[in-house]
Amino acid sequence: MTRSFSIGRTTRNAPRARYANARTHRTTTTTTTRMSATKYIQVVTHGVSGVQAWTEMAMGMVSAPEKPPHLSLIKKFYCGASNVYSEICVVHCIDGEDNLKATQALFDPKGDFLKGFYESPVMKGREATMNWNNMEVMVEYPAGKGWDDVEEGAVIGVYAHGVPNAAEWAKIFEKAVSEDEGAMHKNSGITKSFGGKMFESDWEVKEGFEGAMVVHVFKSLDDKAKFDKMFDPTAEFFGGMVAAGAAAEPFHSNGNGPIFTIDGV
Repeated sequence: MTRSFSIGRTTRNAPRARYANARTHRTTTTTTTRMSATKYIQVVTHGVSGVQAWTEMAMGMVSAPEKPPHLSLIKKFYCGASNVYSEICVVHCIDGEDNLKATQALFDPKGDFLKGFYESPVMKGREATMNWNNMEVMVEYPAGKGWDDVEEGAVIGVYAHGVPNAAEWAKIFEKAVSEDEGAMHKNSGITKSFGGKMFESDWEVKEGFEGAMVVHVFKSLDDKAKFDKMFDPTAEFFGGMVAAGAAAEPFHSNGNGPIFTIDGV
């Protein structure tokens, strides 16, 4: 399956100035981790007959004596509804390129593993709804316990858009989330952020731009809803960036939650 590049990032009211001014200064970055292509995130969405039915199917696989093969490749799963009753979103947290490649091979749309999912009543006839977006994690804030910093009940926001250069964008994003002891996080109800370059993804990006993506972890649905209002290419903050050529449409967003988590084995 051929997929195009994509991109993402975000902010909100009080943090706007911090995000824009991060190009010139930062106060502290003591708990930020710059990644070196060792961590990856896959955001997978697809239709289901019902979220509860899919959840029961997923938990059944986890509790089965013989574990499904993807549990040995994916370190952590953040699972939840992206569109209540009809769509789920699962965030795959992957350590290392070898595990990433093995996961991609396992979920080949023409392979037997994924075909088995679509034979279930929960997903039957919904092949066309599956959407994959992949990110190489370049920034993680705060460093903390890594994947385990995200707890059950949290809400995930995924954001993407075009930028001229994803590596340079990652430096700006790192400064924005970490300066003033994480003030942007505190003001936006965010507990954890991952940012990086999008690759082999279904979300599109404008020709001549690279893809970047952000996964923010929010305390609540209300915090995410307030934050989402800013992620608008026609609104003041991002509209200015688009006009200056620092960001490009189309903008993409998704998410899930409140989530439940599954550990790999």
